[in-house]
Amino acid sequence: MSRPAIDFLTFRMDVVNDQAKQMASAIYEEACDVSLRELRVLRLAHRQPGITQGEVSSKARLEKTLVSKLVTSLARRELLVRQIGTEDARWVQLHLTASGREIVKQCDRLGRKMEKSLLSVLSSEEVEVFEACLAKLAVQVESGFDVSARKVSR
Repeated sequence: MSRPAIDFLTFRMDVVNDQAKQMASAIYEEACDVSLRELRVLRLAHRQPGITQGEVSSKARLEKTLVSKLVTSLARRELLVRQIGTEDARWVQLHLTASGREIVKQCDRLGRKMEKSLLSVLSSEEVEVFEACLAKLAVQVESGFDVSARKVSR
């Protein structure tokens, strides 16, 4: 297998991630009639009933305006409902309907199958190492890069 033209780790991870998300989104849309972004909103509302749109935006890493459009679409399709916040009327809390919960359950089963298929090229030991490495990289990214020379000399 040849190295990509741009071989930085972040680029290679981005390429794999983009391709996997495109395939997953197509499968979710065909099987459950929801896009990957819609599913993110539904999953967050399922796992944290009463979550606000702002929290969804932050946790799903989606723009606030996009989340607003997704929530409106999902509410029209009766997969979730919006409620005025009980503690603060400026907040809109999201709750899944029975149909929304069923979609999440179907998609979670499907997602586990896709994840198993993706990881099938790795041995169980490699999966363990990969998971451990991914956890370490996540901590490193959250804490920031240690770059002692910010300017590159020419």
